[in-house]
Amino acid sequence: MGHISVAISNEERAAKHKAARVKRQVPAQWAHAVDALAQRARGEPVWLKNIAWLERLQAFDAEHGNAIACSLGDFEIGEKAKKMAETVTELLALLVEQNEDTASEEQQKLGIVRELCASIGVPVPVGNTAPGVIARAECLIWWRRALRKRVARVIEHGAIKLGLVNKKAGAYASADAVGRRTQQLARNAAMLEKTLVRNEAGQVYSLAELAAFSVANRDVRRGELMTRIRGCEEYAQQAGHVGVFFTLTCPSRFHAMHAPKTAGGRAHKNGKYDGSTPRDAQAWLCAMWARARAKLARMGTLTYGFRVAEPHHDGCPHWHALLWFSDSRTAAAAVEVIRSYWLSEAGNERGAQQNRVNTKTMVSGGAAGYIAKYIAKNIGGSVDVGEHLDGTGGGEQVEAFAVETGEVQGYQRVDAWAATWGIRQFQAIGQPPVSVWRELRRVTFDQVEQARVEGESKPWALWGTVHRDGDEKADWCLFTRRMGGMGCKRGAWALAVAKRVTTRTNSYKETLENKRAVGLETATGRWLVSRRQAWVRVGDEGVRGTDAGSEVPAIRAALAAPWTRFNNCTARLTGELRKAFMGRGRHEQSDWQNAAGVAEALREEQIKGEKCKDKNQQAGINGRRDPLRCSDTPSVSTNGSRWMQIA
Repeated sequence: MGHISVAISNEERAAKHKAARVKRQVPAQWAHAVDALAQRARGEPVWLKNIAWLERLQAFDAEHGNAIACSLGDFEIGEKAKKMAETVTELLALLVEQNEDTASEEQQKLGIVRELCASIGVPVPVGNTAPGVIARAECLIWWRRALRKRVARVIEHGAIKLGLVNKKAGAYASADAVGRRTQQLARNAAMLEKTLVRNEAGQVYSLAELAAFSVANRDVRRGELMTRIRGCEEYAQQAGHVGVFFTLTCPSRFHAMHAPKTAGGRAHKNGKYDGSTPRDAQAWLCAMWARARAKLARMGTLTYGFRVAEPHHDGCPHWHALLWFSDSRTAAAAVEVIRSYWLSEAGNERGAQQNRVNTKTMVSGGAAGYIAKYIAKNIGGSVDVGEHLDGTGGGEQVEAFAVETGEVQGYQRVDAWAATWGIRQFQAIGQPPVSVWRELRRVTFDQVEQARVEGESKPWALWGTVHRDGDEKADWCLFTRRMGGMGCKRGAWALAVAKRVTTRTNSYKETLENKRAVGLETATGRWLVSRRQAWVRVGDEGVRGTDAGSEVPAIRAALAAPWTRFNNCTARLTGELRKAFMGRGRHEQSDWQNAAGVAEALREEQIKGEKCKDKNQQAGINGRRDPLRCSDTPSVSTNGSRWMQIA
């Protein structure tokens, strides 16, 4: 008995030592899962407790070994990236010394890079040339970016397999993923706040201030999306199209956890889960949609709308799609096509027929408000969203939507989930490119007016749809109609983004073709150049005060434009120069070719003559006329053109 007790104590000591080592290596959120391995299984003999515990720890180490090795903080990731870059440089230098055949040297270097990347578990660098691939492998920045992505995904996959991502423990993303994303956003915000740039007018701003005016701002992005959704709904109502709201989910093998069925219930593991990542599930959804979309295109079905990707409580993605079709019969046929492809895999498993494809026909005027709930969930906004299709049964719809843990809001968890797995959340289907909409808002009115005068009215008509004029807001519906309508082919839009092609050399000494958007291009090839300023980075010294929020007012005042013979011309400032060259526009009250215009011309000449007389009297000319400046009797020709009678 003594020998047996000693053996048992040794096994227990070994199991405890291994459990302590594993707990030190894994993320803090995993500690509970490691402790659970010490619990004796039902029916397991007492004398096998420690042996079975040790076996479970070894199995845990084998299954999550990559995650244990990847349990690194951001500082440790930076140190490892530096070490890997130095290792590649040393190995390549050693190869050069030993290799006498220069022809095969490049291929051998690529082989070393591939082996090192495979040993770490990161993809091989992607470059246009072999030297570019090798240069990336020697770059600290490339390794840090690759390791950050690798560590985040491996750790999060391990948390999903352990059941640590669920509605009760923390929906959508684990605490570690949320923490990493929070740190990343904090680093980015600090960098944007510290980086100062100066424009052509001499004004200095931080990148954070400039980013607040772009779609990087959550409020701006949400507003633009809602404008487009409202425009699609108005377009569908005017055309009499039928809208269908789809909820598209994955087979059960992609789901790690079952959702709780009641408010006080617990999530439990899914026995059919095969270890797939959310990225694998997103690829499956994309593949199914690609097949369904191709089938609908062969059928000649007009389809347009929006698709939103968001996670289930266990991190598995599903799609919400608001699609419009030409009529109810076409909509019913499209539903059957989509359903057939989504049920092509494991279509007979339990719940597949009822839950794999969920549809709801939209009533007039309710589509935009319905999908707004999902936009708010993914971008941020009120969580009081009412009824939606994400419920888990038992009246838990609103609770399932408002998954918050402590100070972490639901949309922050969704953002961490999308950033970790690289999943695109929003996608427009069958609509004009939003890049044209954004570029047209930067194009000045004088360019579209000049195009209209020269016979191209499309840019002028489209320009008014993207700008707010008083109470009239920008109109995506009218913009779509004037661009060519929903479902228009890519090359048939009325306007396209104009890109200037240049070449540049990147930091890896690769010569690349650089396409930079500079405006818009019409169907005839005319370019409408958008307003853009050249920005240069400036130093922090002498720009801001000691207080981070203080600003020097002088750096915000734009430099005065230099006076030239053009911008100092009074006729240009008053509009007379434009009238003389281009004539009066339709928007003006009168025209020189009608009676009102002739009367206005006479009044203008009379006023001008009186002003000249006053100036002559003040100059001491004693009532004599200045023959080069004044006329007693203004005359108007019969064809409406004005001229001055020289005395």
